[in-house]
Amino acid sequence: MGTKASVEMYLCAFHLGKWEPDESVEDAYYRALNVTAAQSHNMLKDHDGALQEKHADAVDRMYEAAGLTLKTVSEAEKASLRLRLIDEARKGGMRFPA
Repeated sequence: MGTKASVEMYLCAFHLGKWEPDESVEDAYYRALNVTAAQSHNMLKDHDGALQEKHADAVDRMYEAAGLTLKTVSEAEKASLRLRLIDEARKGGMRFPA
């Protein structure tokens, strides 16, 4: 992948992309973004911001699926939910980037 892996990328892969321990995080992340690997690489190459928009949309969908609307939530509520989502992913076997 051409971008540095983020915790949000891993969370999207786990919670939206339905990551399984026998597949790559990238594959589940692309599934969460509703793009193929080739489409992702083209978006990165074109530098048009489309991939970043898809990532932001996926993060919003992930938080909304967990019960938060990012436009009205406090930073403390978001941080608390983020920790819960990380904990759930770790229990599911996911290892996060250093």
